[in-house]
Amino acid sequence: MWKGYAGKILEVDLSSGAIEGVDLDPYVAEKYIGGKGFGIHTLYHRLPRGCDPLSPENMLVFATGPLTGSAAPASGRMELCTKSPATGLWLDSNAGGSLGPELKYAGYDALVISGASQTPVLLLIEDDQVSLVPAEDYWGRDTLETHKKIKEAYSSDHRLACIGQAGELLSPLASVQTEYRSFGRGGAGAVMGSKKLKAVVVHGSGGIKTADKEEFSRMVRESLNELANAPDTGAAKPEFGTNVILSLMDYTGIHPTMNFHRSTLDTKPIDEHDVRRFYEKNRACFSCTIRCSKIARVEEGPFTGAFTEGPEYETVWSFGAQCGNTDVASIIEAEHLCDAYGLDGISVGNVVGFLMDCFDRGLLTVNDTGGLELRWGNGEAMVAAVKLIGRRDGPGEAWSRGVKYLEQTIPGAHGLGAQVKGLELPAYDPRASKGMALAYATSDRGGCHLRSWPIGEEIMNMANPLGLHTIEFKPEVVKNQQDLFCLVNSSGLCLFAAFTLSLEQISPLFASLTGIASFSDAENLLLAGERINNLVRLFNLREGLTAEDDRLPERFSTEPLPDGPCQGETVDTGAMLQTYYKLRGWTPGGLPTREQLEKLDILFES
Repeated sequence: MWKGYAGKILEVDLSSGAIEGVDLDPYVAEKYIGGKGFGIHTLYHRLPRGCDPLSPENMLVFATGPLTGSAAPASGRMELCTKSPATGLWLDSNAGGSLGPELKYAGYDALVISGASQTPVLLLIEDDQVSLVPAEDYWGRDTLETHKKIKEAYSSDHRLACIGQAGELLSPLASVQTEYRSFGRGGAGAVMGSKKLKAVVVHGSGGIKTADKEEFSRMVRESLNELANAPDTGAAKPEFGTNVILSLMDYTGIHPTMNFHRSTLDTKPIDEHDVRRFYEKNRACFSCTIRCSKIARVEEGPFTGAFTEGPEYETVWSFGAQCGNTDVASIIEAEHLCDAYGLDGISVGNVVGFLMDCFDRGLLTVNDTGGLELRWGNGEAMVAAVKLIGRRDGPGEAWSRGVKYLEQTIPGAHGLGAQVKGLELPAYDPRASKGMALAYATSDRGGCHLRSWPIGEEIMNMANPLGLHTIEFKPEVVKNQQDLFCLVNSSGLCLFAAFTLSLEQISPLFASLTGIASFSDAENLLLAGERINNLVRLFNLREGLTAEDDRLPERFSTEPLPDGPCQGETVDTGAMLQTYYKLRGWTPGGLPTREQLEKLDILFES
């Protein structure tokens, strides 16, 4: 009898309508843990080499981890894995809320969706009763209305993930929304739209069995204590949410502004107190005491009535400093629109900031923008641009393809973008944080801060060799964090909890819940994270990745920061990258060696 795991994988072929529950392989559970590990093991071994991300051949894998749905703190997370239409490479996206636990309670560790329906459908999962339900009445609706209508049709206890108009229109910027949370970045919403799958709806009545109830309860109590007494998770994030770092990023010069051309604004920047004024109440994911999520509402001005869950730090940046904008109300409205259309807020804000940069340089005029005055700080024009992107309307059709596409198609814009592997960068300037520069360059899904976040180490150690502007020891930090974060994203645990809890505290949670002896060894768990990362590397190499893709745009090595605490800084990741490859056991060209793959016990196709 499985403990911690449900023991089943649900397979759904939308082309044929075939639905089957298959047994979870114990080898896969022990070696690949869950979440991201289950996703890459499935896609690497089953996805046809070079398949079009928007073809029926592509697959969607919703995967929980062993801790998902348990009493462990912040254990509501799950992964959505696919091949990205934005990058043509690997994509996994992590979201909280309650969908992951509900899938476990329905009896499944993962859901694997293949094929494509001819007409819009919902996938309805109610324990072992699984069906495809016509969804023409939901098609064309935004994600907020879709959530409301589906819960009215079934129950408020049914949990769901759905797409909005952006996913239906196959935008590479489209996300999948789940109970106000997002599987964002990289276009998973477009993959779902290409399959005519409007929503996955889940209700489960089961539970999770525990191997050692007494030990697991003890470790849960210890973890809750640790989170409650830590300054970040015990006080700061519950008060300010993810925006708690806004002032710190400005103070250290890490916060990019105006399409990464500066690190300051001419007006007072937005800080966490400015955003907190709009908070109405707290929200939390399943089994979470941190309560980093907020409901914000605008009570006056041109955006009166705008509301969102957030706004999150990343979107406060992308629709704020990235666009030269200090109007919090317009940021709330922009994030609300992204949630409704089903769009990734980081990428959309990047696109708008990029367009403002082009407008400022005279590369675009109102004749190119549908009449919008896309000037720095114009919040109303920014919001209007988000609507065009969400509907793929007029110039919004091109804008919805992302920064890399726009760089290649707007005359004179080449080199102005901030993206890696086709995915737009988040809210940290790589010239200011050398560790973040390497993290961006080596991220498996493109420009991302959630594969490694060395900034915490750099800021905490600014007086020693781990300071912001040195390159010493950054490859070690990035590699180790990538393996740890990968493990966490395979576990069902939230990264915010993992920032506070040590691996030595996390591993007993795994072991006492599942009864799997190898999970009690923290180093063995970290090795699983490394194994998963190496298999993802093999996937990306198979899909055309080369070492040339592990680099930042040239502008960050040739365009010094002109202002702020990091004035004059540039970055070249070349030396760090070679050290990183060596630490990974890869060749100077970034290829995993046979010796390394054998060491990690990876079963791979020759």
